[in-house]
Amino acid sequence: MDPQFLKYKNYKAADFFDDEDFVHSKLGQIENDKDFWKRLGAHDRELAVQMDIAELWMTLIKQQPVTNRGFTTDQRWENIQHAIPSYSRKQNQQLLIRKIVKWTARAAAIIIFIFIVYDISQFGTKSTNTTYGERTEVLLPDASLINLNSNSKLSYVRNWKTDKPREVWFEGEGMFEVKHTAIKNRLRENDLFVVHVGELSLTVLGTKFNVKDRRGRIEVTLFEGSVKIYGKNGVDRLLKPGETFIYDEQSKANEIVPNTNPSKVSSWTRGELNIEHSNLAHIVSVLEDNYGYQVIVEDPSLLNKRFTGIIPLKGIDDVLFVIKHTMNVDIVVKNKQIIIKPN
Repeated sequence: MDPQFLKYKNYKAADFFDDEDFVHSKLGQIENDKDFWKRLGAHDRELAVQMDIAELWMTLIKQQPVTNRGFTTDQRWENIQHAIPSYSRKQNQQLLIRKIVKWTARAAAIIIFIFIVYDISQFGTKSTNTTYGERTEVLLPDASLINLNSNSKLSYVRNWKTDKPREVWFEGEGMFEVKHTAIKNRLRENDLFVVHVGELSLTVLGTKFNVKDRRGRIEVTLFEGSVKIYGKNGVDRLLKPGETFIYDEQSKANEIVPNTNPSKVSSWTRGELNIEHSNLAHIVSVLEDNYGYQVIVEDPSLLNKRFTGIIPLKGIDDVLFVIKHTMNVDIVVKNKQIIIKPN
Protein backbone atom coordinates (compact mmCIF):
# COMPACT_ATOMS: atom_id res chain seq x y z
CA MET A 1 0.00 0.00 0.00
CA ASP A 2 1.32 3.45 -0.94
CA PRO A 3 2.18 5.29 2.33
CA GLN A 4 0.69 8.47 0.84
CA PHE A 5 -2.72 6.78 0.77
CA LEU A 6 -2.83 6.40 4.58
CA LYS A 7 -3.59 10.09 5.06
CA TYR A 8 -6.86 9.73 3.14
CA LYS A 9 -7.94 6.43 4.63
CA ASN A 10 -11.03 7.82 6.43
CA TYR A 11 -11.68 10.89 4.25
CA LYS A 12 -15.21 11.92 3.36
CA ALA A 13 -16.39 14.33 0.64
CA ALA A 14 -16.14 17.30 2.99
CA ASP A 15 -12.57 16.36 3.87
CA PHE A 16 -11.54 16.27 0.21
CA PHE A 17 -13.40 19.53 -0.34
CA ASP A 18 -11.24 21.15 2.35
CA ASP A 19 -7.99 19.53 1.23
CA GLU A 20 -5.91 22.14 -0.65
CA ASP A 21 -3.88 19.53 -2.54
CA PHE A 22 -7.07 17.92 -3.85
CA VAL A 23 -8.69 21.25 -4.73
CA HIS A 24 -5.62 22.66 -6.50
CA SER A 25 -5.17 19.40 -8.38
CA LYS A 26 -8.74 19.37 -9.65
CA LEU A 27 -8.89 23.07 -10.45
CA GLY A 28 -5.39 23.33 -11.81
CA GLN A 29 -5.56 20.06 -13.74
CA ILE A 30 -1.98 19.13 -12.79
CA GLU A 31 -1.23 15.87 -14.58
CA ASN A 32 1.02 14.34 -11.90
CA ASP A 33 -1.50 15.09 -9.19
CA LYS A 34 -4.36 13.81 -11.32
CA ASP A 35 -2.59 10.49 -11.62
CA PHE A 36 -2.24 10.28 -7.85
CA TRP A 37 -5.97 10.79 -7.25
CA LYS A 38 -6.81 8.24 -9.94
CA ARG A 39 -4.59 5.68 -8.24
CA LEU A 40 -6.14 6.49 -4.88
CA GLY A 41 -9.64 6.03 -6.29
CA ALA A 42 -8.65 2.77 -7.93
CA HIS A 43 -7.22 1.55 -4.60
CA ASP A 44 -10.38 2.36 -2.61
CA ARG A 45 -13.74 2.59 -4.42
CA GLU A 46 -15.44 4.32 -1.46
CA LEU A 47 -12.81 7.06 -1.53
CA ALA A 48 -13.42 7.39 -5.28
CA VAL A 49 -17.12 8.04 -4.57
CA GLN A 50 -16.31 10.64 -1.95
CA MET A 51 -13.86 12.38 -4.31
CA ASP A 52 -16.52 12.49 -7.01
CA ILE A 53 -18.94 14.17 -4.60
CA ALA A 54 -16.30 16.73 -3.55
CA GLU A 55 -15.52 17.40 -7.23
CA LEU A 56 -19.25 17.88 -7.88
CA TRP A 57 -19.36 20.54 -5.18
CA MET A 58 -16.36 22.27 -6.71
CA THR A 59 -18.11 22.28 -10.07
CA LEU A 60 -21.18 23.84 -8.50
CA ILE A 61 -19.07 26.57 -6.94
CA LYS A 62 -17.52 27.38 -10.29
CA GLN A 63 -21.05 27.71 -11.75
CA GLN A 64 -22.17 30.08 -8.97
CA PRO A 65 -22.58 33.73 -10.02
CA VAL A 66 -20.21 36.25 -8.46
CA THR A 67 -21.53 37.09 -5.02
CA ASN A 68 -20.79 39.58 -2.30
CA ARG A 69 -17.36 38.85 -0.84
CA GLY A 70 -18.92 39.46 2.57
CA PHE A 71 -20.64 36.02 2.48
CA THR A 72 -19.51 33.80 5.28
CA THR A 73 -18.30 30.26 4.83
CA ASP A 74 -21.57 28.98 6.26
CA GLN A 75 -23.57 30.99 3.71
CA ARG A 76 -21.47 29.65 0.85
CA TRP A 77 -21.91 26.15 2.18
CA GLU A 78 -25.68 26.68 2.38
CA ASN A 79 -25.68 27.87 -1.26
CA ILE A 80 -23.91 24.69 -2.32
CA GLN A 81 -26.39 22.53 -0.43
CA HIS A 82 -29.29 24.29 -2.15
CA ALA A 83 -27.67 23.90 -5.55
CA ILE A 84 -26.89 20.19 -5.27
CA PRO A 85 -30.57 18.96 -5.66
CA SER A 86 -31.07 21.18 -8.72
CA TYR A 87 -27.89 19.88 -10.28
CA SER A 88 -28.95 16.29 -9.57
CA ARG A 89 -32.34 16.90 -11.20
CA LYS A 90 -30.65 18.23 -14.33
CA GLN A 91 -28.40 15.20 -14.43
CA ASN A 92 -31.41 12.87 -14.05
CA GLN A 93 -33.30 14.72 -16.79
CA GLN A 94 -30.36 14.37 -19.16
CA LEU A 95 -30.11 10.69 -18.30
CA LEU A 96 -33.85 10.23 -18.96
CA ILE A 97 -33.58 12.01 -22.31
CA ARG A 98 -30.68 9.77 -23.32
CA LYS A 99 -32.72 6.69 -22.35
CA ILE A 100 -35.75 7.91 -24.33
CA VAL A 101 -33.61 8.56 -27.39
CA LYS A 102 -32.01 5.13 -26.99
CA TRP A 103 -35.35 3.29 -26.68
CA THR A 104 -36.90 5.34 -29.48
CA ALA A 105 -34.06 4.30 -31.76
CA ARG A 106 -34.56 0.66 -30.75
CA ALA A 107 -38.33 0.88 -31.31
CA ALA A 108 -37.78 2.46 -34.73
CA ALA A 109 -35.36 -0.34 -35.62
CA ILE A 110 -37.93 -2.98 -34.54
CA ILE A 111 -40.69 -1.31 -36.60
CA ILE A 112 -38.43 -1.14 -39.65
CA PHE A 113 -37.53 -4.82 -39.15
CA ILE A 114 -41.23 -5.76 -38.94
CA PHE A 115 -41.98 -3.87 -42.16
CA ILE A 116 -39.05 -5.58 -43.90
CA VAL A 117 -40.20 -9.03 -42.74
CA TYR A 118 -43.78 -8.25 -43.80
CA ASP A 119 -42.62 -7.00 -47.19
CA ILE A 120 -40.55 -10.13 -47.74
CA SER A 121 -43.45 -12.31 -46.65
CA GLN A 122 -45.56 -10.88 -49.46
CA PHE A 123 -43.42 -12.84 -51.90
CA GLY A 124 -44.21 -16.18 -50.27
CA THR A 125 -47.17 -18.52 -50.66
CA LYS A 126 -50.47 -17.43 -49.13
CA SER A 127 -52.78 -20.21 -47.96
CA THR A 128 -56.31 -20.10 -46.58
CA ASN A 129 -57.89 -23.15 -44.94
CA THR A 130 -61.39 -23.71 -43.64
CA THR A 131 -62.06 -26.17 -40.84
CA TYR A 132 -65.04 -28.52 -40.56
CA GLY A 133 -68.28 -26.53 -40.47
CA GLU A 134 -66.57 -23.26 -41.43
CA ARG A 135 -66.99 -21.12 -44.57
CA THR A 136 -65.03 -18.05 -45.59
CA GLU A 137 -64.41 -15.63 -48.46
CA VAL A 138 -60.99 -14.89 -49.96
CA LEU A 139 -60.33 -11.72 -51.96
CA LEU A 140 -57.33 -12.18 -54.25
CA PRO A 141 -54.89 -9.40 -55.29
CA ASP A 142 -56.68 -9.04 -58.66
CA ALA A 143 -60.07 -8.56 -56.90
CA SER A 144 -61.24 -12.09 -57.79
CA LEU A 145 -63.48 -13.53 -55.05
CA ILE A 146 -63.44 -17.15 -53.86
CA ASN A 147 -66.03 -18.47 -51.43
CA LEU A 148 -64.58 -21.50 -49.62
CA ASN A 149 -66.82 -24.24 -48.28
CA SER A 150 -65.96 -26.30 -45.17
CA ASN A 151 -62.78 -28.39 -45.12
CA SER A 152 -61.21 -26.61 -48.11
CA LYS A 153 -57.86 -25.03 -48.95
CA LEU A 154 -56.75 -22.30 -51.36
CA SER A 155 -53.10 -21.39 -52.04
CA TYR A 156 -51.44 -18.88 -54.36
CA VAL A 157 -48.10 -17.14 -54.82
CA ARG A 158 -48.55 -13.53 -53.71
CA ASN A 159 -46.19 -11.87 -56.17
CA TRP A 160 -48.13 -12.67 -59.34
CA LYS A 161 -45.87 -11.80 -62.27
CA THR A 162 -47.36 -9.34 -64.74
CA ASP A 163 -46.40 -11.46 -67.73
CA LYS A 164 -47.70 -14.81 -66.39
CA PRO A 165 -51.18 -16.27 -65.76
CA ARG A 166 -52.70 -15.83 -62.31
CA GLU A 167 -52.49 -19.25 -60.66
CA VAL A 168 -54.11 -20.80 -57.57
CA TRP A 169 -54.11 -24.31 -56.10
CA PHE A 170 -57.33 -25.65 -54.67
CA GLU A 171 -58.74 -28.54 -52.61
CA GLY A 172 -62.29 -29.06 -51.34
CA GLU A 173 -65.23 -27.00 -52.61
CA GLY A 174 -65.39 -23.37 -53.64
CA MET A 175 -67.33 -20.85 -55.69
CA PHE A 176 -65.03 -18.80 -57.94
CA GLU A 177 -65.85 -15.33 -59.27
CA VAL A 178 -62.81 -14.49 -61.39
CA LYS A 179 -62.05 -10.87 -62.26
CA HIS A 180 -61.95 -10.18 -66.00
CA THR A 181 -58.74 -8.27 -66.79
CA ALA A 182 -58.44 -8.58 -70.57
CA ILE A 183 -58.95 -5.47 -72.72
CA LYS A 184 -61.30 -5.77 -75.70
CA ASN A 185 -59.65 -7.31 -78.77
CA ARG A 186 -56.48 -8.01 -76.82
CA LEU A 187 -55.67 -11.15 -74.86
CA ARG A 188 -52.39 -11.60 -73.08
CA GLU A 189 -51.04 -14.51 -71.06
CA ASN A 190 -51.43 -12.65 -67.77
CA ASP A 191 -55.15 -12.17 -68.46
CA LEU A 192 -55.64 -15.91 -67.89
CA PHE A 193 -56.62 -17.32 -64.49
CA VAL A 194 -55.61 -20.94 -63.79
CA VAL A 195 -57.04 -23.14 -61.03
CA HIS A 196 -55.02 -26.28 -60.28
CA VAL A 197 -57.28 -28.90 -58.70
CA GLY A 198 -56.19 -32.50 -58.37
CA GLU A 199 -54.89 -33.69 -61.76
CA LEU A 200 -56.68 -30.91 -63.64
CA SER A 201 -55.97 -27.31 -64.63
CA LEU A 202 -58.92 -24.98 -65.24
CA THR A 203 -58.06 -21.98 -67.45
CA VAL A 204 -60.53 -19.10 -67.41
CA LEU A 205 -60.96 -15.38 -68.06
CA GLY A 206 -63.79 -13.57 -66.29
CA THR A 207 -65.90 -16.46 -65.07
CA LYS A 208 -68.15 -17.73 -62.27
CA PHE A 209 -67.99 -21.43 -61.51
CA ASN A 210 -68.15 -23.95 -58.66
CA VAL A 211 -65.40 -26.52 -58.07
CA LYS A 212 -65.91 -29.58 -55.89
CA ASP A 213 -63.01 -31.94 -55.22
CA ARG A 214 -64.16 -34.71 -52.87
CA ARG A 215 -63.52 -38.46 -52.61
CA GLY A 216 -61.49 -38.73 -55.83
CA ARG A 217 -64.19 -37.04 -57.89
CA ILE A 218 -63.92 -33.51 -59.33
CA GLU A 219 -67.02 -31.59 -60.43
CA VAL A 220 -66.83 -28.21 -62.17
CA THR A 221 -70.13 -26.41 -62.69
CA LEU A 222 -70.07 -23.28 -64.86
CA PHE A 223 -72.49 -20.39 -64.29
CA GLU A 224 -70.93 -17.62 -66.40
CA GLY A 225 -68.12 -17.28 -68.98
CA SER A 226 -66.14 -20.28 -70.17
CA VAL A 227 -63.66 -22.75 -68.71
CA LYS A 228 -61.00 -24.70 -70.58
CA ILE A 229 -60.11 -27.92 -68.75
CA TYR A 230 -56.77 -29.66 -69.23
CA GLY A 231 -55.45 -32.72 -67.48
CA LYS A 232 -53.42 -35.88 -67.61
CA ASN A 233 -54.43 -38.67 -69.96
CA GLY A 234 -55.28 -36.18 -72.68
CA VAL A 235 -58.17 -34.36 -70.95
CA ASP A 236 -59.01 -31.29 -73.03
CA ARG A 237 -62.58 -30.01 -72.65
CA LEU A 238 -64.36 -26.68 -73.05
CA LEU A 239 -67.12 -26.02 -70.53
CA LYS A 240 -70.07 -23.72 -71.29
CA PRO A 241 -72.54 -22.05 -68.89
CA GLY A 242 -75.15 -24.50 -67.63
CA GLU A 243 -72.80 -27.48 -67.90
CA THR A 244 -71.02 -29.63 -65.29
CA PHE A 245 -67.72 -31.39 -65.96
CA ILE A 246 -67.19 -34.60 -63.96
CA TYR A 247 -63.80 -36.32 -63.60
CA ASP A 248 -63.11 -39.61 -61.81
CA GLU A 249 -59.48 -39.60 -60.62
CA GLN A 250 -59.36 -43.38 -60.24
CA SER A 251 -60.78 -44.44 -63.61
CA LYS A 252 -59.60 -41.22 -65.37
CA ALA A 253 -63.03 -41.05 -67.02
CA ASN A 254 -64.58 -37.66 -67.69
CA GLU A 255 -67.87 -36.34 -69.03
CA ILE A 256 -69.85 -33.14 -69.45
CA VAL A 257 -73.50 -33.19 -68.38
CA PRO A 258 -76.22 -30.51 -68.33
CA ASN A 259 -76.69 -28.76 -65.01
CA THR A 260 -80.45 -28.84 -64.55
CA ASN A 261 -80.45 -27.36 -61.05
CA PRO A 262 -77.79 -24.62 -60.65
CA SER A 263 -79.43 -23.40 -57.45
CA LYS A 264 -78.74 -26.79 -55.86
CA VAL A 265 -75.02 -26.59 -56.69
CA SER A 266 -74.65 -23.12 -55.15
CA SER A 267 -76.97 -23.69 -52.17
CA TRP A 268 -74.05 -24.10 -49.76
CA THR A 269 -72.93 -20.50 -50.45
CA ARG A 270 -76.30 -19.36 -49.01
CA GLY A 271 -75.91 -21.52 -45.89
CA GLU A 272 -78.32 -24.16 -47.19
CA LEU A 273 -78.25 -27.83 -48.10
CA ASN A 274 -80.45 -28.51 -51.11
CA ILE A 275 -81.48 -32.16 -50.88
CA GLU A 276 -83.90 -32.10 -53.81
CA HIS A 277 -83.82 -35.64 -55.29
CA SER A 278 -80.82 -36.51 -53.06
CA ASN A 279 -80.45 -39.78 -51.22
CA LEU A 280 -79.13 -40.45 -47.72
CA ALA A 281 -75.73 -41.45 -49.14
CA HIS A 282 -75.29 -37.89 -50.44
CA ILE A 283 -76.19 -36.39 -47.06
CA VAL A 284 -73.77 -38.78 -45.33
CA SER A 285 -70.96 -37.55 -47.59
CA VAL A 286 -71.77 -33.95 -46.62
CA LEU A 287 -71.66 -34.82 -42.91
CA GLU A 288 -68.29 -36.51 -43.34
CA ASP A 289 -66.63 -34.14 -45.83
CA ASN A 290 -67.90 -30.81 -44.49
CA TYR A 291 -68.32 -31.53 -40.79
CA GLY A 292 -65.69 -34.19 -40.10
CA TYR A 293 -68.01 -36.84 -38.64
CA GLN A 294 -67.77 -40.59 -39.16
CA VAL A 295 -71.25 -41.77 -40.12
CA ILE A 296 -72.33 -45.38 -39.60
CA VAL A 297 -75.62 -46.49 -41.20
CA GLU A 298 -76.55 -49.84 -39.69
CA ASP A 299 -79.04 -50.65 -42.44
CA PRO A 300 -77.34 -50.08 -45.85
CA SER A 301 -80.72 -50.05 -47.63
CA LEU A 302 -81.40 -46.68 -45.99
CA LEU A 303 -78.64 -45.11 -48.08
CA ASN A 304 -80.88 -45.13 -51.17
CA LYS A 305 -83.75 -43.36 -49.39
CA ARG A 306 -84.45 -40.11 -51.28
CA PHE A 307 -85.27 -36.67 -49.91
CA THR A 308 -86.66 -33.41 -51.17
CA GLY A 309 -86.45 -29.84 -49.89
CA ILE A 310 -83.86 -27.48 -48.41
CA ILE A 311 -82.17 -27.68 -44.98
CA PRO A 312 -80.82 -24.45 -43.38
CA LEU A 313 -77.24 -25.20 -42.34
CA LYS A 314 -77.04 -23.31 -39.06
CA GLY A 315 -75.59 -26.43 -37.49
CA ILE A 316 -75.34 -30.17 -37.89
CA ASP A 317 -78.37 -30.63 -35.63
CA ASP A 318 -80.58 -29.25 -38.43
CA VAL A 319 -79.45 -32.02 -40.78
CA LEU A 320 -79.87 -34.75 -38.17
CA PHE A 321 -83.35 -33.48 -37.27
CA VAL A 322 -84.51 -33.80 -40.88
CA ILE A 323 -83.01 -37.29 -41.24
CA LYS A 324 -84.53 -38.52 -38.01
CA HIS A 325 -88.07 -37.29 -38.59
CA THR A 326 -88.18 -37.95 -42.33
CA MET A 327 -86.86 -41.50 -42.19
CA ASN A 328 -88.18 -42.44 -38.73
CA VAL A 329 -84.76 -43.60 -37.54
CA ASP A 330 -82.83 -43.35 -34.29
CA ILE A 331 -79.63 -41.27 -34.34
CA VAL A 332 -76.85 -41.50 -31.76
CA VAL A 333 -74.08 -38.87 -31.72
CA LYS A 334 -70.95 -39.64 -29.73
CA ASN A 335 -67.88 -37.42 -30.04
CA LYS A 336 -67.31 -37.23 -33.83
CA GLN A 337 -69.31 -40.33 -34.70
CA ILE A 338 -72.93 -40.51 -35.89
CA ILE A 339 -74.80 -43.83 -35.81
CA ILE A 340 -78.08 -44.10 -37.74
CA LYS A 341 -80.23 -47.01 -36.64
CA PRO A 342 -83.61 -48.26 -37.90
CA ASN A 343 -86.38 -47.50 -35.41
